[in-house]
Amino acid sequence: MRKIPVPPTEVATSENAGKICAICSSNICQGEAIVTCPTCKLPYHCDCWKEIGGCGTYGCTSAPEVPKTDTAPVDAFQPGWTSEKSCPACGKKILANALLCKWCKASFPHEKPMTKQEYLNREYDNEEFAKIRNIVIGNFIFSAVGCFFPISLTVNLLHWKLSEGFLFHYKRLTPTLRFIFHSSLAVSLLWTVLFTVFYFFS
Repeated sequence: MRKIPVPPTEVATSENAGKICAICSSNICQGEAIVTCPTCKLPYHCDCWKEIGGCGTYGCTSAPEVPKTDTAPVDAFQPGWTSEKSCPACGKKILANALLCKWCKASFPHEKPMTKQEYLNREYDNEEFAKIRNIVIGNFIFSAVGCFFPISLTVNLLHWKLSEGFLFHYKRLTPTLRFIFHSSLAVSLLWTVLFTVFYFFS
């Protein structure tokens, strides 16, 4: 496969911020390391350019020459603008390098194709992570208030046992958030035990 020399690395300015990298289909943020295609002048993440070995614009003379494939199998994934994969959220075909579906706007943590179940169980990230983090921390504070133990214990058990919960998906929590959730469950159980002991033996 012919690889194009990597153009000089630049730092994304406000002029490039918000533009879409055609290789990973995600936004370019101010301050990121980028390169500009010497032929079509489009900006790319530096790592994206190195990943496929050239420009990601179809027909550009600075694009790498790779054999065209209809679909990129999960066990033989070859990223590049000529390959495609199925979006695990909507099932439509998208670029194999895409981290964002152009049809349903679903985002992915990596380029490798995912099954629908893998997508549903992916860890929370970006804005979704910030929202769920606040919910998990709020749940811990709520669980620490002893008078609410019947509600907090029920809520924590439901999130632990149900496949998707109702405030957050337990399987999608990051290790740190899982620790906080387990602490919430332990605190609510402790309050339940203390209340039971006090009620029956006082």
